[in-house]
Amino acid sequence: MATFINPFVDRGFKIIFGREDSKELLIDLLNDLFEGEHIITELSYLNVEMPGECPDSRMAVFDLRCKDQDGSYFIVEVQNASQSHFYERGLYYLCRMICDQDKKGEEWKFRFCPVYGIFFLNFKSGKTDKVRTDIVFSDRETGCQVSNLMRQIYIEMPYFEKEESACVNGLDYWLYTLKYMENLETLPFKGQKALFERLEKLAKIVNLNKKERQEYEECLKVYRDNKNTWDYAIEKGYKDGVAEGKAEGLAEGKAEGLAEGKAEGLAEGKAEGLAEGKTEAIREIVRNMTKNGLDIATIMNCTKLDADTIAAIQKDL
Repeated sequence: MATFINPFVDRGFKIIFGREDSKELLIDLLNDLFEGEHIITELSYLNVEMPGECPDSRMAVFDLRCKDQDGSYFIVEVQNASQSHFYERGLYYLCRMICDQDKKGEEWKFRFCPVYGIFFLNFKSGKTDKVRTDIVFSDRETGCQVSNLMRQIYIEMPYFEKEESACVNGLDYWLYTLKYMENLETLPFKGQKALFERLEKLAKIVNLNKKERQEYEECLKVYRDNKNTWDYAIEKGYKDGVAEGKAEGLAEGKAEGLAEGKAEGLAEGKAEGLAEGKTEAIREIVRNMTKNGLDIATIMNCTKLDADTIAAIQKDL
């Protein structure tokens, strides 16, 4: 049995970062992310649900939503299942936060507070080949940042491959610990970060109360079921795509050139099979969560799908 919780399970992430008694940990993580740019001394947690402006509008459900002492807003999200447009989803979240700041009356002059989105992805998005991607408003010609009102930071955990001995700064310590936490028996870097003593205590499964442990284990089961479903669907879609691609490539190759036909058919089959596998995996995850009695808000939070898409999938049950 694991010593520490899995921080990429929704309930585990919120135990570590989403409570008043763990606020110091979130502040420390954010300060390491914004080292040399922005210093946070205090945070207040906000409601994670943002209803639509009208009955037909989509509701946004965040993992964590906070505000610091300067009025800046922070959305902190963990995403496990791969999605083709997650970067765009992140932009949508920030736009919602910007629009939520508007005020009626002629005196308001669009004095927005900055909004930051921090997204930890437990998969490779396909948009980059590095751990961290920062998206800002900048001048296209000079590359200089022209506004700090919106900032997106994407951390793609599969690209973080440092060994413990190679970690040299606060962010390295956090990413290594979060990535490997579930498999560790004791947390490293407590000598470099005294706050990790607190993290070790909060993250130990034996220190959870009965309610927390039950909720965590339920979320962990859903997480593992979904991961198995996802991995199977991806593998099956890939294999089916390869087989179909070989067949089509061979047929086309006889007419247009055997070697070229095989190569094109195989590549196209792989791509189509992978896309179909991902789509079916998401649908199966929603079905499993529905059968486990989870409500739409929880499914939205875990899958990042909108309510209409989830309802359409549930109709097939």
